[in-house]
Amino acid sequence: MKFLTTRKLQIALFAILGLASAQQPSNSTDLGAPSLPNASNAPSVPGAPNIPSAPNSGVNPSNITAMKAPPTLCTAYPDNGICHGFVDYSVFTKGAPVAMIEKQLGPLVNMSRLLGKVAPSCVDAYYRYSCSLAYPKCGENGAGPKMGCQSACQDVQHECTNIFMLTGKGVLPDCNKKSPLTGQPLSSDSSCNAIAPQIADPHAFYNLSAITPGVVMAECPAPFLKDPLAKAGTTDTTSTIYCRAGCCIPCPAQNYFYPEGWAVHGFLATDILRFISSIVSFFMLVSYLVLPDKRRHPSLLILNVSASIFLFSMVVYFSIGNPQKLQCANLVSVSTQDNNILCATQGAILIFSSLSTCCWSAALIVNLHLHTVWNLNFFTNRYGILNILCWGYPTVIMIVSIAMHQIKFEFANLCLVSVDRIFEIFFYPMAAVVCPAFLIHIATFFYIAKIAIQEGVQSDMSQSMSRTSMTNPTPARRHKHVITAVQIQWRALLLAMLACGTVVFYWIFYFTQIHRVVDLEQDRTITNHWLECMLSPGGHQDSCVTIIRDHLPPYGLMMAAETLVSTQGIWLFVIFGKSSLWREWNDLIYDLRISFGSRRKEKNGEQFFAL
Repeated sequence: MKFLTTRKLQIALFAILGLASAQQPSNSTDLGAPSLPNASNAPSVPGAPNIPSAPNSGVNPSNITAMKAPPTLCTAYPDNGICHGFVDYSVFTKGAPVAMIEKQLGPLVNMSRLLGKVAPSCVDAYYRYSCSLAYPKCGENGAGPKMGCQSACQDVQHECTNIFMLTGKGVLPDCNKKSPLTGQPLSSDSSCNAIAPQIADPHAFYNLSAITPGVVMAECPAPFLKDPLAKAGTTDTTSTIYCRAGCCIPCPAQNYFYPEGWAVHGFLATDILRFISSIVSFFMLVSYLVLPDKRRHPSLLILNVSASIFLFSMVVYFSIGNPQKLQCANLVSVSTQDNNILCATQGAILIFSSLSTCCWSAALIVNLHLHTVWNLNFFTNRYGILNILCWGYPTVIMIVSIAMHQIKFEFANLCLVSVDRIFEIFFYPMAAVVCPAFLIHIATFFYIAKIAIQEGVQSDMSQSMSRTSMTNPTPARRHKHVITAVQIQWRALLLAMLACGTVVFYWIFYFTQIHRVVDLEQDRTITNHWLECMLSPGGHQDSCVTIIRDHLPPYGLMMAAETLVSTQGIWLFVIFGKSSLWREWNDLIYDLRISFGSRRKEKNGEQFFAL
């Protein structure tokens, strides 16, 4: 009978611990250690039905805790036991041999070998739960045994759910089942046998660097996706930057590196601004093409600037409604010119239009300088040369970018030159145009300021001088064309200042922040730490953003840079959409209504009034 009772107790322990009976054969791909219990073929686990009752010794198991426990039912726990370090008290075994109970705890050793370095918080929580359940603490002064804590079981569910899902191994316990030794469930925290954690941080992140190369996770938790190229036993992967152990960050990764929704909504706002810019710049382009008084110098400069800005703004049409079709070649990989024709086309147009906008803005600045400082109309009959330079130079840079296969999606909702070569291919050629133009613009500004000061001094002097002293031409009359030019060309002056300011600000943003993107792509430890946070229990995009925040361009600065370049068409419309433009449209429509073939007489006057 005693042997029978012991055997029943053994079966009950088997069922309640749910470890040995569910153990699977070791798999060579499972991190190099024996496998954990698998839920799919675990017939008896914590929480499984029909758990055998405690051996019948003449008492009801439900009354055991209310009785005085005989001293023979308690024993000291051995120093070399599996739970050594967790159990440091006299244990209640109800007469069962400790060796028998230890045998049922054997899979804990396998679990420690498998996940001890990858998920130490899970292993520690499972040890605390299993040891407190297998070895209730003997009550003091003959009191009933003290059960483990409900919180210990809940810790297992919290700490191990993700890692069990990732590995496809392990069984979560049922926290409501009763012990076969005492017939009692786990106790509340106020009256339980609490075992302290044996690691410094019981809620530490998973350690992905401890995973053996070639391991492929059984399942990827949201928002991660399965790596389509990952194969067990190999290091094949879709991306060495954004994929680990068969799980990948969905494309585009920028949507997950900032607080949830920030990147999506921020770039949607800049896309809306760019869309509006494209509409109003197209209106300005049509106006300067159609209206008779606009098809001459220097209005032709504004015509070409409008065309460039329209091309620069219309790239938003490639991503409108679904940015991922431009940003990503598939669910995981980012777009390049080789795997996404949409990215290649949009990137080529953006490179061309960016440089052409700078070239025609520079031509506007040079024309302003020549007319204001030197009183020359140099470009009047030289638009052939201007067209070759201002459209040809961007074409060459665009062709070079395509030939070198450098068009790629990096961030925002646009494809541009890869960050590895963006300065050599894109920004330095742009600087060759913008920097001289900027210096010329500064020189023009100071010249105008000097003349304005002289005019002010001359005006004061003229009030105190006699009429006879004014027989010779004064400096004011000699520089009258300067004041007139400024009064007429202040719109072109303002547009040039905004264009230069935007380009300079965008340069500063790239020069100071682009290294963060490069470091993020080259340093795997940065993304590893972020992935560990996301995959660990309680990991969420908003809580993990602090880990990677210092390795990304600041959100506010990035949005400011994108907003400035997205509003170029709006500024063009605000500055040059003056009342005279609407009057000319009204006159044109009126003339067409009167006589479709009639020709209006062009307005006379200073050519720069056409601006």
